[in-house]
Amino acid sequence: MNIDLNQYFGDYKHTNVKILNQYISILDNKVSKYYNFGKPFFKGEHKFNYKEYLTGRTLNYNPLTAEEVFEYISPLYQNLPNWNNPGTMINVIPPVNLVSMASMSFSELYNPNLAQDTYAGLLITAELEVSKYIADLVKWDWKQSLGVFTFGGKGTNLYATKISLAKACPETKELGCERNKYFMITSENGHPCHYEVCNWLGIGKNSCIDVKCNVDGRINVQETEKIICNNIEQGKIFLGFNLNGGSTNELTIDPIREIFKMNQKIVNKYKLNYTPHIHVDSVLGWVYLFFNDYDYTNNSLGIEKEQLEKIQSLSQKVQEFKYADSLGIDFHKTGFCPYTSSLFIVKNRKDFYNLGEIKEIPLEELQYGKYNPYETTLELTRPSSGPIMALTTLKSLGISGFQQIIANMFKSTERFRNILKQNENVCIINENAQWLTTLFILKPKEYKNLSLSQILNLGAEAIQKIKEYNVNYAKYILEKGKNGEISFTFTASRSYKIPNTNIKLGALKAYPMSVFLNENEVVKLVKDIVNTIEDYEDKLNYIDYEKLDTINDNMVYKEKK
Repeated sequence: MNIDLNQYFGDYKHTNVKILNQYISILDNKVSKYYNFGKPFFKGEHKFNYKEYLTGRTLNYNPLTAEEVFEYISPLYQNLPNWNNPGTMINVIPPVNLVSMASMSFSELYNPNLAQDTYAGLLITAELEVSKYIADLVKWDWKQSLGVFTFGGKGTNLYATKISLAKACPETKELGCERNKYFMITSENGHPCHYEVCNWLGIGKNSCIDVKCNVDGRINVQETEKIICNNIEQGKIFLGFNLNGGSTNELTIDPIREIFKMNQKIVNKYKLNYTPHIHVDSVLGWVYLFFNDYDYTNNSLGIEKEQLEKIQSLSQKVQEFKYADSLGIDFHKTGFCPYTSSLFIVKNRKDFYNLGEIKEIPLEELQYGKYNPYETTLELTRPSSGPIMALTTLKSLGISGFQQIIANMFKSTERFRNILKQNENVCIINENAQWLTTLFILKPKEYKNLSLSQILNLGAEAIQKIKEYNVNYAKYILEKGKNGEISFTFTASRSYKIPNTNIKLGALKAYPMSVFLNENEVVKLVKDIVNTIEDYEDKLNYIDYEKLDTINDNMVYKEKK
């Protein structure tokens, strides 16, 4: 049997895009039976055991046709979350910009490798161009900065921590790390990966010290200074900071300018021969840089006063990104790109070149045939997908496009909260939050007349009851969402603490990331939510929670703490 090369590889004399489009169309027809219009998940089988599935799999000896392959893999698209659906609110994951998707698919057809420009052609310029745009937005000198795309948010933090170590202790590149010798600073509201990257780099999770926050959720600068001084005086080496540039729940942005000033004070006080690195984990908050030059007086988008004040406040906070040494940017979160498209960018390109063994290449000497990022990057092999998706999204939407989408998200979120809180069963936790995430709880019958402050004064037994009531409701709607019975889905956290307390109520979390969520959709969405609340109350004594646990337990998650 001779293999039909053209079926699998096309014709080297042509671009083969027609074949690719034909294949996508065939696959779309195969998968369409699972698509669930207006529902949060694709249709699918939930009683699925991975071992049983794999046990029955064997690799075919003879080639299969493209259509046979698509028929075979199409069932794997079952149960996919549909992020386009306005009611799919289970995480900060957006709908995909089709322009970015098309450019990525076409680019990957030619298998470029951003290890060096000779393997990627001028597609490697996309990474340089995106980095320039971000540097411009941050108000860094783009000619001195440098950015590389990496495997995700943990990758951006890994780069930052590695640079911190290289700046403070260059000898570790050859000699390795000493036990219990170093420390990093993060916020108690920081992402869990701030600890994880310390583990991966061999300096240990315990070397990442989290600092308590003020009432507003931002890192306490005075407490930070005390911790740094105490550890330095105990003989430890201070590597730097991993600060919040927009936390997941509240979009908290730490006071970066204050940290910058305090960092200089530490350098002078202890006569350090290096400056500890300041990284801002801004994978979510970076999009508010698009409002740098927005005229809040004329307000051309007609954003309502309360929403406008929130956007302006966030925009003012992200202006302080310029005091950081590096940033993490996730285009696959608030940039409406497919996974993964994470950019790590440094203010001073010398910091980046310090990671490798080669000398810094001045920008003016960077010519085609001489650009080899693999000599410094963590990955020797890097796809073009992240940079090309980011570039096409930035160019297709432009600054005003991002402004319009963000403004609409704020408008829809405000509408969502205002209608939802009118229900006597609901108590909004973060009614005045600046970010889009809505945190709320349902009140069991006996507590319906209580306010949030009154609930927080209840005893431990009542608090636990309310927590379980909400966690089980989250499992209940996840089950109904997966069965296609409702138009929405969100989740809950077992361990989310009400701000400035140690009280855990099993907060429900709705992340409105769909660009299609408008005021009309909000009305339908809340109506559907209210119906499930009433249904849940009626069926409370008849729900099989063990069954729900097996399907949905992983989605009712725990916070870092």
